[in-house]
Amino acid sequence: MITHYRVDMRVVHGQTTTILKKSFPLNRIIVIDDEVAKDKYMVSLYSSTVSSDIKVHILDLQKGFDNLKKAEDSQLNYFVIFKTPITVKRLLEKGYVFKGPITIGQQFIRDNAPKYLNSVGSTEEEWAAIQYAHDAGAEIIFDPSCKFENISFDEAKKKYESVHQG
Repeated sequence: MITHYRVDMRVVHGQTTTILKKSFPLNRIIVIDDEVAKDKYMVSLYSSTVSSDIKVHILDLQKGFDNLKKAEDSQLNYFVIFKTPITVKRLLEKGYVFKGPITIGQQFIRDNAPKYLNSVGSTEEEWAAIQYAHDAGAEIIFDPSCKFENISFDEAKKKYESVHQG
């Protein structure tokens, strides 16, 4: 079963396997990202950041889409991690229905992605993907620090819009 969906530009990191694992059962991690799946170094790095009892699968969009149903039906507990919300939008466009909330974790603050929450910045394209997921019926919550802040979509949207009005 899928126990947690997370969008986090850090992808697999210590908070994933220590803090979140305490609240969400975890045996396997599926990372769905076209660029990460092509990068053998990053595949090796992310696979080595977890304890030996957790297996990491790094898949491109199509393979990820094809394997999500298997993960849902499995006796094992899966985290599904996306580097950006754009992948979430692409899965929705392919017809995937999320079976639980999508948590938006850290999204790097960049010149074209100003901060609107602690440790969260989104480009216009990334915010449009978050909005698309929300409008498609997915529950979106923001928890960039893995502290279960559970900032609502509406609250994040107000902060995003206040930053992007200027």
